Amino acid sequence: MRICLIRCPSPFLIEDKAFPPLGLMAVGTALKIKGHDVTIWDKEGLPTGFDYYGVGPTTPEYGYALYAKESLPHKKFVIGGPYATLKPEDCLKDGFDSVVVGDGEIAVEEAFESEGIIVAENRPLDEYPMIDRSLLDIKSYKNHLDGRLVTTIVTSKGCPYHCAFCCKNHDGVRLRSAEKVIEEVDYLYDLGYRALMYSEDIFILNRKRAEAVFKRMKELGIISRCLLRADIAVRYGDEFLNMMADSGCVEVGMGVESGSDTILKNINKGESVATIKKSIRMIKNAGIRGKGFFIVGLPGESYSTLNETKQFLEEMQLDDIDCKIYQPYPGSPIYDHQDRYDIRWQDGNFQDMFYKGRPGEYFGTISTSALTTKQIFDEWVEMEATYKCPN
Repeated sequence: MRICLIRCPSPFLIEDKAFPPLGLMAVGTALKIKGHDVTIWDKEGLPTGFDYYGVGPTTPEYGYALYAKESLPHKKFVIGGPYATLKPEDCLKDGFDSVVVGDGEIAVEEAFESEGIIVAENRPLDEYPMIDRSLLDIKSYKNHLDGRLVTTIVTSKGCPYHCAFCCKNHDGVRLRSAEKVIEEVDYLYDLGYRALMYSEDIFILNRKRAEAVFKRMKELGIISRCLLRADIAVRYGDEFLNMMADSGCVEVGMGVESGSDTILKNINKGESVATIKKSIRMIKNAGIRGKGFFIVGLPGESYSTLNETKQFLEEMQLDDIDCKIYQPYPGSPIYDHQDRYDIRWQDGNFQDMFYKGRPGEYFGTISTSALTTKQIFDEWVEMEATYKCPN
């Protein structure tokens, strides 16, 4: 089959082409190995001349996926990815021929050959092929880490934690082995990359695996950025963080969410403010930059909890923050069980429901018993202006 996989744009982001669409590329790699002629379309406009099309949108990208399908009638259209996995029946009702739930690498060929909902059998990640970066112009995706062109690498699926705002799969965690991750690190090094970004929250979940990967990056002279949880950093201790710094880890991102223990409890974060503060001090002592991710408007938000977050920011002096208004998504406990939480919102078109966008161009619809939508928006604007690093 001649198959075109369309990358759904995210024009609401500050930089739409910061990182390549690894999920779509993983599907394309699997199809290519099976002998199909695969094109990944990441340009403006819609491509013609194909009989088979595929998309893998997130929730706010779903509107574009619908537009693409409706603009190319009488073509076989398969949808997979985050939104399809959460809302497969809705995708069928909207006219997609086949919907892949779960890992597209496994089920996508079957989806192009049949119709309806195809549920993938999740397999160990080491059984999946390494993503073929030649499927598109990877160097057209521009982002930098300490002056070096950086690209992303994903080494896990699933999450063992149960944050109420998150719609990730919590049924199980699958990690690629250190050997497979190192094989991909070497591959990206050969492509000219000297900086890598690990974009999953649980990259260091397995300590021995992380240590082996950091060792290889040190040997190659690759600098890195990763995400981590505060409680894992505290549990591993200073020795581990010093090893990360020595191996070229220059920055970590951490989902703080709020500086209020009340909010952390409301969202089932599984961490305390004291633990998060301790981890930030440890990260600083290791010489690693720390960036905190914060959410304004979580269940139970009030001026009191927001003041606690501001006091947290004043005390901790993070190198940077990323602060967003909360946007509930299907599949998260808060979205699916709104009656259990002190929060309200207005549903709208999914293409307008993004949690991260250009400053001043998105506003949110969240309110709590203590704060109106406008009050939450005003507090977010103030927090961004006061604490975000200008660089």
